[in-house]
Amino acid sequence: MRRCGPYDPGMPETAPQRSTTARDLVTARIAGRAKQFPRLFPEALRTDGLDTRDTALAHAIDQAVARRWLTLVAVLRAKLNRPWDRLHPSVQAPLLVGAAQLLLMERIPDHAAINEAVNWTKPRQPRAAGMVNAVLRRVARLREKTDRVSFSLPAAGEEKETRSVFSRNELPLHDGRVLRLCEGVFDEDPLKRLAQQTSHPPELLARWVERYGFEQAARLAEHGLIRPPIIVSGADPLPGPPLCEPHDEPGFAVFTGDRAALVPLLAEYPTLRVQDPGSAAAVTATAEQVPNLIVELCAGKGTQTRQLTAIHPQALIIASDANPQKLAVLRDDFAGHDRVRVVEPAGLIDHAGQADLVIVDVPCSNTGVLARRVEARYRCTDEILTELWDLQRQILVDAVRLTTPQGRILYCTCSIEPQENTEQVRRLVKWHKARVQYQRHLLPAGRPGDPVSGYRDGGYFAILQLP
Repeated sequence: MRRCGPYDPGMPETAPQRSTTARDLVTARIAGRAKQFPRLFPEALRTDGLDTRDTALAHAIDQAVARRWLTLVAVLRAKLNRPWDRLHPSVQAPLLVGAAQLLLMERIPDHAAINEAVNWTKPRQPRAAGMVNAVLRRVARLREKTDRVSFSLPAAGEEKETRSVFSRNELPLHDGRVLRLCEGVFDEDPLKRLAQQTSHPPELLARWVERYGFEQAARLAEHGLIRPPIIVSGADPLPGPPLCEPHDEPGFAVFTGDRAALVPLLAEYPTLRVQDPGSAAAVTATAEQVPNLIVELCAGKGTQTRQLTAIHPQALIIASDANPQKLAVLRDDFAGHDRVRVVEPAGLIDHAGQADLVIVDVPCSNTGVLARRVEARYRCTDEILTELWDLQRQILVDAVRLTTPQGRILYCTCSIEPQENTEQVRRLVKWHKARVQYQRHLLPAGRPGDPVSGYRDGGYFAILQLP
């Protein structure tokens, strides 16, 4: 009789049992995402049937895996005796979920993380359960006789230590500390090691190194580890303590309260909006203009739309979005508004040649906001980026059709990639004789352990005038 190995890649997945725990729900979700990787997109985690505590646990595990996917894979590969890519997603998932708890969540007992991973695997991949158990125990042993030490939170009177290279046994954490493992599991090559330790694709980091140098690329990668703060703006005066603290950027504040308190705070301050200084800068740059008609393409959920109503009180604003869900949110939020009309994308043609200002906040790689859009980093492949560049060019052509003679276009992204920013603008200048009135590049600000008052998203915007 052939001895059964821990996992046969050709073995079909058996019917799963109904998920009942936080870890069950997350593991099932991660198994589905493993099939799609690297094409991961933000999707709400359904926690129906879980109590408040288990719901919080499910979200914490899900975010830990999403934020550190490549880090976890690197550690697991070091403890596997077979290629990671040959494992079925229903085996990859419990390994990712278990490793995330063992390495990134200090209050989770090892036995709970390992046992639930094994129990999830047994009815789905019986031959793999023993392997999952063995690998996760090896991962847990990496933390034996180790401690978490600060690399960017200085002691009183000491200067902050900054490093662009971590050792092969060091795992940087979101809060500025580093977990020192009892053996080196990360790659010897500094670039590949940085990619693993910060969970950014090496291709993306290589582009940053070429453009900015290794040290700045490392800072950008570390920025992606941060759990970003909620930043608010738009009220005068801004709310103060205990719910909000001042941000370094005037006119902004950091929300420090419980998330449950955010909704009543926004209701108390009707003009208050959740918006980072980086994303707000683009619309703020149009303040000196006096447009009568503004058309906003790709309006999303309406954050910039609300900002436009405050900056341009004389203007009629036509807002649209190609995403049906976002369009529905826009309609609900601006129902009955006297100066905002929400229209289907097909209806924008009715305003061709009439807009004094067209806002073009295009879909992009999100490389300026990877701390907030954690899944976006994995989509930074050449194939996906090419798709985005083609889409951005088409949206800009549509914007030109909507603009009056001498009208202006505000082109903005939350990307720091030249192909999505200056190269798109250069193309518009060449083919449509546009003139760049102003442009600004913003790199993300803030490293793990830094005060949240200095946090800022990155991006780019340009104001162009047509002939």
